[in-house]
Parts: sequence; C-alpha cells; structure tokens
Amino acid sequence: MNVRRYRARDMRDALRQVREQQGADAVILSSRRVDGLLEVVAAYDPALDSGFTAFDDVPMAPPPMPTGVDPDLAAMRRELCDLRTLLMRQQVWNEQDQWMAQHPLAAGCVERLRHCGFHEKLARSLAGSVQEDLTPETAWARLRTRLSASIATATPSVLERGGMLAMIGPTGVGKTTTICRLALRHIRRLGRDSVSLVTLDRQRVGAHKQLQAFGQMAGIPVQLLESERDLVALAGRARDGNLILIDTEGQAARQAAERNLFAKVRHLIPLETWLVIPATHQASVLRQVLQSFQGSEPAALVLTKVDEAEQLGETLSVLLEQPLGLVFYSDGQRIDGDFHQADTTYLTSRALQEPAPTAARSVFDDEDIMLMQPQQVTPRMQESLPQRATLGASVPAPLLSNPRETMVLESVVPFRK
Repeated sequence: MNVRRYRARDMRDALRQVREQQGADAVILSSRRVDGLLEVVAAYDPALDSGFTAFDDVPMAPPPMPTGVDPDLAAMRRELCDLRTLLMRQQVWNEQDQWMAQHPLAAGCVERLRHCGFHEKLARSLAGSVQEDLTPETAWARLRTRLSASIATATPSVLERGGMLAMIGPTGVGKTTTICRLALRHIRRLGRDSVSLVTLDRQRVGAHKQLQAFGQMAGIPVQLLESERDLVALAGRARDGNLILIDTEGQAARQAAERNLFAKVRHLIPLETWLVIPATHQASVLRQVLQSFQGSEPAALVLTKVDEAEQLGETLSVLLEQPLGLVFYSDGQRIDGDFHQADTTYLTSRALQEPAPTAARSVFDDEDIMLMQPQQVTPRMQESLPQRATLGASVPAPLLSNPRETMVLESVVPFRK
C-alpha cells in the first residue's frame, strides 16, 4: 500500500495533489492543520479497487463482488469506504468546532440567528464582523443594526406623479387588498378624482367583486378589461397625473416564468409593476416566485401577512439575496390600519423575536403630507390640503367605520366592463 503525506493551502489543493500523485482511487486517511497549512495523509493500494474516488462528495457503493473474490478482500474494501466517509465528516466537524472555539461570541450570534429562521450562510456572514472583545449585548446590537441596514427599500415616485401601477404575484398573496389600500391612501391624499381601479382578473370566480365593492363604497370607477391591450386606451388619463391601479390574476411560478405580464404593451404605456409576496411562504418557494416573475420587470416588493409568519427571519434571508427594494408591508386584515411603509428596524426586531422599538405606524395613522418636508409637497398635494382636513368629505363613512360591522353597499359608480 502506498501511503503519502501532503501539505496544501486548503482541501481543494490537497485533493489536487493526491489526484496527481496517487490517482483518483486514493483514500484520504487523515487531515489536520499544521503551521497554517492543511496536512493530508492519503493511501492507495493498486491491488484494491475501492469502487469510489477520494473526490466524490458521497462515496459510491462498492461494486458487487464477482464469484471467487476473497471475502477478506471484500470486507477490507467496505471498511475503507466507511473509513473515508467517516474521515470526511470528521473534517467538516473539526473545522466548525475550531471556528466556534476561536470565535465563541460570533458562534453564539450565529446560533441565535439560526434559531430565528435565518440561513446559516447569512448568519455566518452577519456574525463575521463581530469582535470578540465586545460584550454580548453590544455585539448583538451591532449585528441587529447591520441586518436592518442590509434590507433594501424603495421609494417609487409613481404614487406622487401618477401613472399606471399594477400588482403582480401568486394567487392569494393579497394583491387585491393591496390595491384597495393604495387607493384609499391616494383618496385621502388627493381626493377621489385622482385614482381609478382596473382589474384584469377573469380567471378566479368572483375575483372582481371585492374590488367592485370597494369602488362602490369609495366612489371611484372600477373597470374590468378584456386584455392587457385595453390598457393603452387608458394611458391618456394616466398622463394627466392620475393614478390607475391595476389588479391582475394570480399566477403559479411556472406559469409566470412562461408568460411575462404586460410584455406586449409595456413599451406603449407608462406602466410600473410591484411584486406582492407573502411572509408565510417557505424560503425555497419565495426564491422560485422571485425568479419566475423577473420577466414581468417588477420595480419593488410588497410584503404581506407579516403577522402570520412563523419565522420572519427566513423571509428576510430571501429578501437579502435579491436586489428589489421593499416599499410597503402589511401585518393584519384591516384595510385602513395594518398597512405600513417599509420599516427595516421594525421588521428586523420582529424577525429577531424582540420587542419592537416602536409600534409600526400605518400609512393612514397621520396626515402624510403634513409630515413631509416642504420641498416634497407638490402643488397638487397643496391643493388637496383643505379637502383632507375632514376625512368624511373625501371618503364615505363605510370606509372609516369598524370593518367588522355589517356594511350596506350602495352603488355609487356603476361597474363598467
């Protein structure tokens, strides 16, 4: 048996040397760190055909022994296969143990992040900057700040300048509810005449009824279009500074990947799309959704069902992997109370299962224009200020009442097809 010792920078370099010197059938017997280098001991016996290579992640099962093979030789082959598997696992465990022993504070942060649902790779990246001479409280506070600052947010101008804004996403994620919330927000800021609702959802039974009911209560027009091309006729209204909110049918990830929404009319109209995703989806499903809807060119994300997420850390891990910014999120069923502008500090504290520093402020809690800087207030907003002084004049009473009360719908605007 040929036994040799190698020193290399890392395991990849060591395996390359073993392959070159002893061939692909060599067996790794041991590995350790010596003077900053990785020392590997490998063995090879030409008389043995182990049935696996030292470079496979998972050893192959030994081939069936032909008739007449020495039983002792077959047993040795199986033992070598088991030994290689054990040594490879031991190497991984040793490296993790060494890192944890050298960085106990960072290791504690990683374990805490994993408990909150964050991916281990992300947890290690975040904890990599933790200095071991800090107190646990200080280290965790810095990690929380870094995590909050890493979440991308967006501030689209379409809500202020007007235009066409469409909600896209899978079925049941809250696209229609998000449309209603944005419409109500716009009504309170600029009045009823500044917003229109459009739906393209003809697949789901009764899909347009919710939007129709909201339009009747709010006193704003709702239109059910036959196809995307009908949006071209509405483009002139959007150019006048009005906001046209477009509801779309839910699409499965595979269907969305095959069909890019608005591909035929995007170059003809001033259209912006937002992707609506729920915090309740598993990380693998969220990644698939984000990948599948790339063809529809979303400009921002809306995160829904935050209150229903078992581990929000899993959702934030996915958000940190992609470039789209978060613009709004929702954490309840109330149309006028559980809809918030992106607040990464609040979301981070919630994901880390800590008490939030401040309660999330709904976009309807205060007069938004009053909180803006003077240079941010447009003339159109300025004109709407007297109207917004009394909400009852801008929004019918049913929209301001307890949503659990029974509401009698009165046809304010006829539903148009």
